[in-house]
Amino acid sequence: MSKLRQRTRHMLYAGLAGAAAVGVVFAGYAAVSGVRHHAKENEIREEYRRQIAKLEQARLNEEKQMVSGWALARDVAAGETVTPKDLVRVRLPQGAAPANLLESGGDGEVKIAKIELRKGTALTDAMVYVAHPLQADLRNRELQAIVLPSDLRQHDVVDVRIQFPTGQDYIILSKKKIDKLLSPAMWIQMTEQEMLALSSAMVDAYLHDAKLYAVTYVEPEMQDKAVPTYPVNKEVLKLIASDPNIVNRAERKLSESIRAALEKDLEKAAPDKAAGSFAESEFAPSGLSAGMYPGSIGSAGQDRSGSAFRDATSNNGNMVEPARAGSNSAEGPSGDLSAADSSQDSFSLGDVQDNKLLEKSIKENQGSGTPTSDQP
Repeated sequence: MSKLRQRTRHMLYAGLAGAAAVGVVFAGYAAVSGVRHHAKENEIREEYRRQIAKLEQARLNEEKQMVSGWALARDVAAGETVTPKDLVRVRLPQGAAPANLLESGGDGEVKIAKIELRKGTALTDAMVYVAHPLQADLRNRELQAIVLPSDLRQHDVVDVRIQFPTGQDYIILSKKKIDKLLSPAMWIQMTEQEMLALSSAMVDAYLHDAKLYAVTYVEPEMQDKAVPTYPVNKEVLKLIASDPNIVNRAERKLSESIRAALEKDLEKAAPDKAAGSFAESEFAPSGLSAGMYPGSIGSAGQDRSGSAFRDATSNNGNMVEPARAGSNSAEGPSGDLSAADSSQDSFSLGDVQDNKLLEKSIKENQGSGTPTSDQP
């Protein structure tokens, strides 16, 4: 019995010793693993700290290099005015900001949007242009003697041009916005020099049976302003030279040279001019009436009175009222044209000024003493 107890005791001791050994080994492994895990955690934590510090330093450096700009506080349509109240100050990273970022948004300048812009858009110089300050001689002007496009709408931008029977075509007014439209009348803003140029063009249209018409811009906010090419008449040039509101002498000299070339071409084309009116030829739009250009009459008398103005002044020595379609083109039993109706509206220069050119033409025709002809 005692032997069994002693054997059992030894087995218990051996088991305890083995368990203790296993426990020591496990404890050692756990201790080593814990140390390694802790070291690894410390290494990862330190790496994260370094990365955070690096990103923070990069952010600080980027903030130092950020540029200031202006963004829209509301939606803006193309051609609409952008005032300082519509802008808010923003800061953009230098790497993400465009090179032409708008910097002068809050200086009180009025800007106009070239394209449609949404709220929050950072503005660049290419998106807007600065509205020019109002000139001292800028005035609102109503025009009725210009052929308008059939699809013209208010706020469209147009060039006003003149086309001569020789085929020559010149720009009189460039990039004018239609402030108000009540066809055939339109209202635009003009300077004193532009009014004088238009006055000269109206006289040319009256004397040479030319056509005044308007053409629209496709993308007015994206297209540059055309350069006026019409050479005003010499008498108007003298008036421009004496007008203190006009100081651009270089343009005046250029206009004089172009005007001289135009006069030569008109003199060459005069003998070959057709009897029909150019304003009512196949090149003129259907809406052009004889009342707009007094040098032309209706189709019933087009072959007989294409030069009514010149015949009247050469035969009578006085400026007669321009012929109207369907009124004075009717032929009597003897073959003579009926007299012009004095109640018809005469050609008007648009009240720009008291133009002296017509009076000069009357005096020249009176002095010529051309005998009266019985033919129309």
